[in-house]
Amino acid sequence: MSRIFGFVSVVAIVVTAACNGGGDNNAAVSNEQRNEAVANVASGQGTPVDVKAVMRARHEHYEEMGKAMKGITTQLKAGSPDVAAIQGHAALIARYGPQLLTWFPEGSGPEAGKTRAKAEIWQDMEAFRSIGGRFEQESAAFHRAAQGGDIAAIRAALPALGKTCSDCHKRFRGPDEH
Repeated sequence: MSRIFGFVSVVAIVVTAACNGGGDNNAAVSNEQRNEAVANVASGQGTPVDVKAVMRARHEHYEEMGKAMKGITTQLKAGSPDVAAIQGHAALIARYGPQLLTWFPEGSGPEAGKTRAKAEIWQDMEAFRSIGGRFEQESAAFHRAAQGGDIAAIRAALPALGKTCSDCHKRFRGPDEH
């Protein structure tokens, strides 16, 4: 069991570090603004402001997911885990699962500014989409396990979710340059 917690703790730290290491993260971007910016960038009509908004929103979403993963692992290490807290964190991660691939439109990679997202994302989009699809599936499966409220089932579902995170990070995320 301690190997699982060790693995999950590493995943939580890695997710918290996020794919995008910089930029002005003080200005929050609404989902509507992010979606508009993504559409603009993806259509080739994006301005530098749109690209920065996409990158900032991507970073913020990864930060939120990292905090959620950390919250889950903290609860699972507790003597009496708070199932409702785990369920809330799982819901956030599951909500972002289907959105994740939209956070990487063409033109929002390293050529646009400081980011931990490697150029390989856009060079091998098929592999990136495959991993992103697995993340979407595993985030939904983890959410279902969490909604069931059975701590043993939640613990059993977490490593598969964590593996999709680490698989993507190993291949498509660059080092932290802080």
